[in-house]
Amino acid sequence: MTLLIVLSIINSSVLAFIPDGDDYSEIVLTSSGNSPRPRSVDQLHCFYQDGYVYIVGGSDITFINGTVTRRSDNMQWSDSSNSNMLQIAVPSDAGIYRLTFTLSDGSSYYGDYVL
Repeated sequence: MTLLIVLSIINSSVLAFIPDGDDYSEIVLTSSGNSPRPRSVDQLHCFYQDGYVYIVGGSDITFINGTVTRRSDNMQWSDSSNSNMLQIAVPSDAGIYRLTFTLSDGSSYYGDYVL
């Protein structure tokens, strides 16, 4: 019974990081490899909101390593997480940015967003 309560709390905290308003930009993902799309990507949510890029994965993800690159000057901001959520502090300057990241299952993704 305790395990079910803990899992419920974890799932609730993941859902709390998924925005429900209009003040965020969804980041559309593309797989970096030629392999079939793993199930984990169906549970991925990536978005920019208020100076942060968020990557939220399913419960089967145990590690995320991510980098955001500003395309105009190749400045980079990186971070990693030993969980299924990653938050990267990034600038809010106008421009085109590319998010790249790798998950614990070995799959890699990228997506662009524009501010």
